[in-house]
Amino acid sequence: MTAARLSARFRPSPTEVVCLILGELLVLWYAWIVDDAYVCFRYVDNLVLHHRGLVWNPGEYVEGFSSPLWVMLLASLRLLGLNYWLIIRLVGIACFAAFWWLACLINRRLSPSAQPSTSFNIPLIYLSFTYGVSCYFTSGLESPLLIVLAAVSCGVVLWPKSIPLQVGMGLSPLVRHELLVPYVILILYLYHRNRRAPLAGMLSCLLSLGPYLVFRVWYYADLLPNTYYLKNETWFLQGLRYLYDTVLPYQTVPYLLVAALLHHGAVRRYGGREHWRRERLLMLLIAAPVTFYVVKIGGDAVHFRHLAYPYCVVVLATCGLLESWLQSLPEDVRPKAMALSLVFALATLSNYPRQLGSHPLFRAALGPQHRQLLLINDAAVHRLHPTGITPPWWSAGEELSVLAARKRYQERAGSPRAFHESWCQAAFLRPANPAIHSLGLTEPFLARTRMLLDRPAHKWGLQWLAADIAAVRERHGFRRGAFDDTLAQGDEVPSWVSANIAQIRRIEQQAFNHHDLLENLRIALSRTPKIEPGIGEERAVPPGSGRPRAQHEPE
Repeated sequence: MTAARLSARFRPSPTEVVCLILGELLVLWYAWIVDDAYVCFRYVDNLVLHHRGLVWNPGEYVEGFSSPLWVMLLASLRLLGLNYWLIIRLVGIACFAAFWWLACLINRRLSPSAQPSTSFNIPLIYLSFTYGVSCYFTSGLESPLLIVLAAVSCGVVLWPKSIPLQVGMGLSPLVRHELLVPYVILILYLYHRNRRAPLAGMLSCLLSLGPYLVFRVWYYADLLPNTYYLKNETWFLQGLRYLYDTVLPYQTVPYLLVAALLHHGAVRRYGGREHWRRERLLMLLIAAPVTFYVVKIGGDAVHFRHLAYPYCVVVLATCGLLESWLQSLPEDVRPKAMALSLVFALATLSNYPRQLGSHPLFRAALGPQHRQLLLINDAAVHRLHPTGITPPWWSAGEELSVLAARKRYQERAGSPRAFHESWCQAAFLRPANPAIHSLGLTEPFLARTRMLLDRPAHKWGLQWLAADIAAVRERHGFRRGAFDDTLAQGDEVPSWVSANIAQIRRIEQQAFNHHDLLENLRIALSRTPKIEPGIGEERAVPPGSGRPRAQHEPE
């Protein structure tokens, strides 16, 4: 049955209706903003409100965000004059509804019967009430798009001729670069399955990713975002810890073991082809490379986020298994499965990360209720942070409005002094001031500096260098040749600057390029050696930066 025909005949079961209503409420209740989201906010406001271009600092062309499509979506909604806090929650609600609808269709497709009365949709219950999934329909980053794309990827496997699903699949590499591998796997599968090239999937990717790559070279003189150079590390042990921290609190392993037993029984009853064995294996295959990549880079500093896509794909691969098992039971036994579904939903809802001392439903104060575990924090650190990273759930978030952003810019436009800071929110709240992100997210020199990891994507040693860069920028501005002028004028220069001046000049060619496409392509294709910082140089901790930590030392 085609996706269009199944969608036209679709009627949700009572269980699925409950998942939709309660799932949307959980999305709103867990809504939050991660500090990194303020990077996107500053880029978008510089483009839409302040007309300085898609930049972090005016005149410095560095792609400090990881998801071009997410930034485009934010910019489109910001143009309408919407508040970021409203945007995040509206997008979360819409993405959960889209995910819910696709998950219902996938469960029908993988069930022996498409009748709503027999659809208990355990995978949908599991994902709707799992805290990690619910809270990442918000966060201010591209996570809601990733979760929807997980369902789209599974849908492409089941309806290989669906043009809308192919188009959605084609947009995935523009959401996160690591989704390029699942995209290629799906393209090869569609070519084999349909005996012809999947034009919709190929054209949507070509017409979205292609123009953006040309723009990236022309505007940023690079082939990859700045965040790639910062985070492209290898830390398998921490990545395995991150995987462990993701699956443990939600009883994922027992869930998958039960699903495997149900699958074995269903295959024996219905046969391999009728029970979609090949399609389920393909879903696991497209989840594998993203999981490997996340493990390779050491995961993330925040619980669950980087594994949202593969996690949802793997769970959706278990759709229809309970319905297959119920088919073998007498008619009078099946209604009891509804009670079991309710028990399962409550059990799923009761789980929460080990970093929290109480369930996040009750919104306890951060304080002793949170502890860092395996170098990983929970979303609660950003949801309940005393600096107000996340506005109160009931508020309109006026500080994130267009009016507030313009007012802050006008107040500081007269004396824009450069500063360095590791909190992205601080840079967002000072839009007229050039900012050095002291952990390297938007800073081209720091991102390409060889430095030991203290936590995933956190290199506290970079903060020494950030203070030096801020001093150079304060004296000589954000322009090509500023470091050379520092050396030529006899300013006090740290040893790492003079020792790496060739690498600095090369990076300056990118960050302060002239938007000549051919010249920028040559720059983008040439290799940039890593900056080697000085070793053993003792200096005071930069103000406001926090204490640098030894490698792998917890906060």
